[in-house]
Amino acid sequence: MTRTTRRVVFYSFFLIFILATPPTILYARGYSFDWQTKSLVQTGGFYLKSLPTNANILINGKNRKNTPRLISRLAPKSYTVTVAKDGFSTWQKNLEIKPQLVTEARNIILFPKNIAPEKVSENATSTISDFLTSPQDRLLYQQTQDLASSSAGWLNRGSDIFYLDSASYILYRRDWSGFIKEQLSREPLSQNAYTLFASSNNRFLALNNQNNLYLLNNNSGIFELIYGQVKDAKFSGDNKKILIRTASELWILYLEDVLIQPYKKAGDKELITRFSQSISQAIFYPDNEHLAFVVGDQIKITELDGRDQRNTIDFVSAPNPQIHFDQASSYFYYLTQNELFRIKLDL
Repeated sequence: MTRTTRRVVFYSFFLIFILATPPTILYARGYSFDWQTKSLVQTGGFYLKSLPTNANILINGKNRKNTPRLISRLAPKSYTVTVAKDGFSTWQKNLEIKPQLVTEARNIILFPKNIAPEKVSENATSTISDFLTSPQDRLLYQQTQDLASSSAGWLNRGSDIFYLDSASYILYRRDWSGFIKEQLSREPLSQNAYTLFASSNNRFLALNNQNNLYLLNNNSGIFELIYGQVKDAKFSGDNKKILIRTASELWILYLEDVLIQPYKKAGDKELITRFSQSISQAIFYPDNEHLAFVVGDQIKITELDGRDQRNTIDFVSAPNPQIHFDQASSYFYYLTQNELFRIKLDL
């Protein structure tokens, strides 16, 4: 090879290096060329996780493989994201990509379209909880009821009985023997009859006959009014949220910060859904990120993720159903016209 040829090769490679280095650096730092705006933009991505897994992902109608998946190098803008699988409901949202950030949807559930409920009983005359409760636990409940019958409100959990003293309207905890007695609230509630609710980490709600809902502030020891016109309330299984049901609305009150998307702050209150018809019952789905509720003869399930539209499905139709999730067995139960059915959940 002559000296001239070597120089040509050297300068050619040097020129290629000079031309290729800036695009390589920009690519490594997340930049891409947006042909619509004809400019360099910093890209972002999506992370999508679903149950069941291996569902198809479509971004603006284009196939992007299957869940779970990180999809990177997307220009900042809004995209229509679809997650679908044969035989299951389809999940869809418009989600925004921001520069250098990953937009996540980790709680996608695709519910089966064809559900075959299993009939458990043809003569279930009690509530689902009563039907599923063992004779020993029913006896324990009856004994607790006898002990606490003179209180303004009570509940039992294991060997503990929690009750509102009918004279002072202060919340106490006692054991079965009565030797242990602990005062839990410092100031009395107003005189009324109450339904008590407790989380597994000792948070307490009190719902009175005027449909006012109070939450015990464990720091101050004072029951604080948090909502009116309440028909029912429940703690989530992870103890981070309260489900509040009014006549026709479902609300979520966040008790702790939520550190995964969509982010929430402790104290945030969010309307989940509203109907012109009455909502007769509502419960948390076992993942604590979905709700099951009853409107008329329709059992529905909706997600808590309020970005864009909430994906809501008609789960089961049945006359005036009662619903119940059994976490231990992963069964969803519903009771209709004295017939009890169950459906195995994929958790």
